[in-house]
Amino acid sequence: MDDIILDCVLQEKESKKGNTYYQIVINLTDNVQKIVFLEKAEAELIKLTYYK
Repeated sequence: MDDIILDCVLQEKESKKGNTYYQIVINLTDNVQKIVFLEKAEAELIKLTYYK
């Protein structure tokens, strides 16, 4: 399968209880977004890969 490039953003958010969580917001179209919630380790792997 070929690679697919997506328009997405890694976000660090805070819940109403004050806990930090991570999510990726994938922009599928101008009007449609898909939110994927991540574990902390998954977010750290993304940071290590893209934030040099």
